[in-house]
Amino acid sequence: MKGGLMVILYTGLFLVLSPMASAFDYESLEEEIKARLRKGEVVTLSKRPDETADPDKRFVTLAQLLDGTQRELWDVIHDKEDAELFVDGVLESKVIESSETEILVEQKTRVGGPKGAYYYQLRHTLTPFSRSDFEFVTGEMRDVIGSWWILDGPDEKRCLVVYTLHIDPGIFAPQIVVKRGMKKSMPGTLKSMQREVLKRRETNRNETR
Repeated sequence: MKGGLMVILYTGLFLVLSPMASAFDYESLEEEIKARLRKGEVVTLSKRPDETADPDKRFVTLAQLLDGTQRELWDVIHDKEDAELFVDGVLESKVIESSETEILVEQKTRVGGPKGAYYYQLRHTLTPFSRSDFEFVTGEMRDVIGSWWILDGPDEKRCLVVYTLHIDPGIFAPQIVVKRGMKKSMPGTLKSMQREVLKRRETNRNETR
């Protein structure tokens, strides 16, 4: 009996501590945030979806409900070869290495800071159709870290897309200034993704007529 009780207590403790016990999804958000999302607003979140402790204050984390299936959104978000054609701020983009679980991408984007635009390489670790984490490899900046999440939304037509990002261009670019710029530019990235999803859907519809 004592052994069984210890197992129950241990299991309960594990569930409390496990990230799965506080899984992030649309329904877990506060009602005020869900109401704003349903209106189409871009919402700033206090934590990233995978954070269960105090938030890492380096990151800017935004969420929005986008029209599209997880597959449609994933195909656009991870089209790095054509990103310069439809993503605001991306000036050049190409895939250097690619596998089912990782891609290495070289890009030039407008970031702000003293140079304005920077070259860099990012390695993306992929969980197809739901999550991608990327990190800085080399380039003209000090650091870039971020993630994309594509999660179920309030209905079958929309997904909750969460975009979290930290950029450090280096000296002469204070983080307070960089983050202010990111909060202005990141909604444009989400808007670019939505616009491209709808464009591709319409193209596919016309081609099948």
